[in-house]
Amino acid sequence: MVTGMARAWCIGALLALGACGDSGTAEGDPTATHTEPGMEFFHGSFDDALATSREQGKKVFVDVYTTWCGPCIVMQETVFPLPEVGDYFNARFVNYKLDAEDESLMGPEIAARYDVRSYPTYLILDREGAEIGRASSGMSGDQFIALFSQMLGETESQFETIKARFDAGDPSPQLAREYLDAAIVDQGMGGDFDFQRYAELKKVAGDYFANRDHSDLINETDARLIATYWDKTPRGDALVEFVIDNYDAFVSVSSEAAMSQFVLGATWYSGLDAAQLGDGSYRALLDELEEEPLSKAVAYDLARDPESALRPERMRSTFQMMDLVASEDWGAVASEWEGRISTAGTTVDARTYSSAARDLSRSPEAAHQALALEYYSKSYELDPSDGFIVAVYVGQLQHAGQEGLAQRLMEEFRASLGDSAEDQRQLELFDRLTSHFSE
Repeated sequence: MVTGMARAWCIGALLALGACGDSGTAEGDPTATHTEPGMEFFHGSFDDALATSREQGKKVFVDVYTTWCGPCIVMQETVFPLPEVGDYFNARFVNYKLDAEDESLMGPEIAARYDVRSYPTYLILDREGAEIGRASSGMSGDQFIALFSQMLGETESQFETIKARFDAGDPSPQLAREYLDAAIVDQGMGGDFDFQRYAELKKVAGDYFANRDHSDLINETDARLIATYWDKTPRGDALVEFVIDNYDAFVSVSSEAAMSQFVLGATWYSGLDAAQLGDGSYRALLDELEEEPLSKAVAYDLARDPESALRPERMRSTFQMMDLVASEDWGAVASEWEGRISTAGTTVDARTYSSAARDLSRSPEAAHQALALEYYSKSYELDPSDGFIVAVYVGQLQHAGQEGLAQRLMEEFRASLGDSAEDQRQLELFDRLTSHFSE
């Protein structure tokens, strides 16, 4: 399970690629395929997909995604439906989509089994489910095919040749552009996101963008580079503002999926920064979402998914609470959380209680500390199997001097875990968080 804070970070950190819904497969028939162009995805259980791969003599391709992951959204909206991508993958794989948070499909367990730590992650499995290879990130259809043809040994990468030319000091913008574009595929190989390498590429991209007239960047390749390397950049940056001012032009050379995620992501990051000032300045950013061209991005995103993680209503709720906490108006924080929990009624979940408790635990007021402990307790009652929830409740109990209860809950949590990959991941998270309590 991904925490609210981790989810917020992932939305921005990976914000250029994606998740769509049904592939057109007939309802009730997990082996049926559609007649539309693009990748044909198997509907049914993961084990059934493996069984089908044995029957058809194919490997298995698994797109491990979440509904809030920007890169997942763009890939599934714009790349997976391409005819050439369908031709390549349908001939070689039984294709399977796995929502890593869908417990009905054992998403958390299967993602943990394959040690999936970022989204999207693409797995190549043999017919028994053993991993052959993995990749990540978002890219164009041609790049996606090139990546997997290299992984399967059908073609060879030319990246090292391009990199050698770039490292030799060729100053031309054309080579920098070629290098950055080729690096998208190279970065995707292996599936483990290399943050240091990405930071180095982002610097190259910054130099490249700075040395180009922004009007020359309105083309397919440069739009892809912007979405890939500039995706966590808040509002106010010259290039971000240029993309917003020329939103329609960039959509015409890219896609509305990619550009809506990019500009809404820029608003998200700006809002996070503004909300932490505690002065209400985040409201001006949200007001701009009601005006063109940002309203177009909002309309597209809500049509795609009314429960989008980047919908203005959700941004406003998140930023408002952050703003109240930053202003240290603890009475308002308590009142706001009590109102939200009362409105949610029986639908309030463990994570909501945990978030409320986290905010209130920062207050110096004894009444708020007591309310935080109450909310942590309710969070634990709703989901005692979540390592994060148990760990933060234990921490608050220790802070309140209830060492005995804290120790008992730690022992009960560890005793409740089995040998499954998901249970072991929960234990790893729990141990990592509780280790800080003794420091």
